[in-house]
Amino acid sequence: MRQRLILLAAVCLCISARVWGETSPQRIDRLQRSIEGASELGNFTRVHTLRLELADELGRIGQFAASARQYELVLASRPLKRERIKLFVRLGRSRSAAQDFGGAISAFQDALHDDPKDWDANLELARAYDHVELNSLAVDVYKRCMNLRPKDRQPYEEIGNVYQHMGYLNKAIASYEKALRIEPRPETYLAMADCFVRQGDMDRATALLQQAKTSLPRADYDIRLGDIYRKRNDLSKAVQAWEEALRSDPKRDDVRLKLLMAYGQLNRSSDADRLAKQLSTAYPESPLVHFMKAWMFFDRGDRQSARREALMVQTLAPTQLVRHYNDSLLRLLQK
Repeated sequence: MRQRLILLAAVCLCISARVWGETSPQRIDRLQRSIEGASELGNFTRVHTLRLELADELGRIGQFAASARQYELVLASRPLKRERIKLFVRLGRSRSAAQDFGGAISAFQDALHDDPKDWDANLELARAYDHVELNSLAVDVYKRCMNLRPKDRQPYEEIGNVYQHMGYLNKAIASYEKALRIEPRPETYLAMADCFVRQGDMDRATALLQQAKTSLPRADYDIRLGDIYRKRNDLSKAVQAWEEALRSDPKRDDVRLKLLMAYGQLNRSSDADRLAKQLSTAYPESPLVHFMKAWMFFDRGDRQSARREALMVQTLAPTQLVRHYNDSLLRLLQK
């Protein structure tokens, strides 16, 4: 008996190793052939299971439209109501991922036709409405989600985002406050701070982010604080916040770019040169890095070095925005 168990385990390991060793195209091909075989034998339960596996695999590699097609074929077999609801939700998610939001909305509505109180269908429908900027419809469905689960954070935070897009900042702030009472999360603090910034209330934005740091340390708070201080023309405090962010997360090269310009404006040349060297070593062919260095040298009065860096930018296929400002800098250097 023990030998048989050992043999069975070995066989299972061999089969698992073969499947795990498959590439995604191989797995897809195997599943498709298995579906054809099961269909020819009339084993439609097996076909159903294999199509769901195939849908998952296609979604995993980003073929969302093909994944959605598999869910459609399973639904065409008229599964039972409870499973049908789940399948409509999965179909809607695949269509959303494929940027087919109209099709996604239709799938979520089909799920809700079977069960108007299904949580996943309601939440995903609200998100789909938000994606296509049907804001009033999104708000209505998020409110329905709140009634279904009044202690769930997600609808409060997400309706806050919709209100913010609509410009209803006080409503957005109230929604974020409710979300924070349920579960404090970094993204909620940041979104709420953005509302205060848009209202011009920098003091409340700063105080909120300082409060958030004590409970949920995160580099993004200091980055946003630095941005707020910069808007208030307090560059020294902005630098302190960005330096703190960099200590929390040394991999944030976006913060190094902010500091590079700030150091130049504060005449901290040695610090600016240090960051410029780090960024140039990490990104030797980045048009943005060379453009930032060009501005640093220009602020310093080193026109020759600024021109050298700006000309380098032209050879590195910069984005339209970087090219625009780089051309402006070159015109300044010609004067």
